[in-house]
Amino acid sequence: MNTLTPTQAVQLANLAYKAKSIKTTNLLHRSLHASLRDNFNFSVNPGAVQGVTGGFFSHLFNLSTGFALVGHGLGDYQGDSVITIRGTNSLRDGLTDGHLGLSGGSNGSMVHAGFNKTFYSMKPALQEFVEANIKDKVTDCIHLVGHSLGGALATLSADWIKAEYSLPVKLYTFGSPRVGLEGFSRAATSRIDKIYRCTHGADPVAKVPLWPFSHAPYSGQEIRLDNGQGLKGAAHTLNGTPGYINTANSNNWNNLTVKANHFLSTPVRLKFEDRNQASFNAHWSDKLSAALITLLKDAGYYSAVAAQAAIGTGLTFYDMLARTIDKIAKASASFAVQTLGLLGHMLVFAGKVINKAVELTYSFIKWVFDSTLGALYRAARDGLNGLG
Repeated sequence: MNTLTPTQAVQLANLAYKAKSIKTTNLLHRSLHASLRDNFNFSVNPGAVQGVTGGFFSHLFNLSTGFALVGHGLGDYQGDSVITIRGTNSLRDGLTDGHLGLSGGSNGSMVHAGFNKTFYSMKPALQEFVEANIKDKVTDCIHLVGHSLGGALATLSADWIKAEYSLPVKLYTFGSPRVGLEGFSRAATSRIDKIYRCTHGADPVAKVPLWPFSHAPYSGQEIRLDNGQGLKGAAHTLNGTPGYINTANSNNWNNLTVKANHFLSTPVRLKFEDRNQASFNAHWSDKLSAALITLLKDAGYYSAVAAQAAIGTGLTFYDMLARTIDKIAKASASFAVQTLGLLGHMLVFAGKVINKAVELTYSFIKWVFDSTLGALYRAARDGLNGLG
């Protein structure tokens, strides 16, 4: 089964953006990166994909109004096809408003409602494309590629195509946010043939939404393309510095750094007096999530909170979570100490100064959550501002 090189994958992600300003097939091919030119064929005309005309397909894959491009393999990639999806500003607010909007995904698990709504609007066009390929016996690997919010849509698309058609599917994402809860992440990980999840160390978009959302591959690995520190919107871009186009410029995945994601399965208990060790970076974003999960598990609330997140409540998820943490803190002195340690580190992460222990009330706990979410989502929004 063929695999795209890192350079090909990131150039395909970039092509989904570039294509908006290209009006003809000839101009599109002239703009292709050298790594793609002899390996994939693209068309601005939906009719060029055999068996597919007009309708949903025309809307989704139209260069000026759509946000995805499809192509077919040539040469060594003969029999393969590619779908590349760009990020869109229309999804930005739903990702960064801090609310836990969920809906049932195609694999039966809960996913981000905004991503899911957009995916379902795309689904008829994807169906036409894949079924036309099957009719034409173009049934080797389907490569799905996306940057940013496009990575989230590519993830949903890859999972659905694999489940629906049992074709070989590989997924390549750059700076993708989390898409669904643990159930979705586990199902997608077991189903999709290979997932290449690429990140920058300081990319805030790859850190949202927070738990209970989970990345795919579940408890797997990410390909960390740089050693960026902090969390900065500029680290999310394809171009510029560091720029995914620059950091993924390689012909071999083995040349890139693989980072294991072990925090969420490792117990983390934090002490208030150590709070100033925290800082606003990806490492501490993960570690704080792990510490929260540890507290919930230690107190016996983890399963109930996770289940409540999946079915939804009248309260926002973080209101419900703050009330739960308030109960835990009041249950015993040791849980109060553990809670204070978590909250102290969260405040330092968010750039707040806390010099002494405070009374643990629902209002204080909710303020800490709001402060932490606000800091992270502001950085993510900054990273998303440049999307078209």
